Amino acid sequence: MAFWTQLGLLLWKNFTYRRRQTFQLLIEVAWPLFIFFILISVRLSYPPYEQHECHFPNKAMPSAGTLPWIQGIICNANNPCFRYPTPGESPGIVGNFNASM
Repeated sequence: MAFWTQLGLLLWKNFTYRRRQTFQLLIEVAWPLFIFFILISVRLSYPPYEQHECHFPNKAMPSAGTLPWIQGIICNANNPCFRYPTPGESPGIVGNFNASM
């Protein structure tokens, strides 16, 4: 059988099955619409606001060593957002944790 013939038969079977179970069809159509309208209402009630460019403090990866990795997790736990680049964003600098504690 050709692809389009199989697709047509499958869609016809699905249509006749859905036509026989109208309540299930209504639920299947209404539920995604309900969730979509909730998302629209949330979006309209909380409009987006302008925020400056965010620079986060650098955090060492585990490959940099255990101590710098744990210091990066503990010292930057609140994850602040800075307007300008942080000192650790320069290439080649592993971390600026020397004076952090």
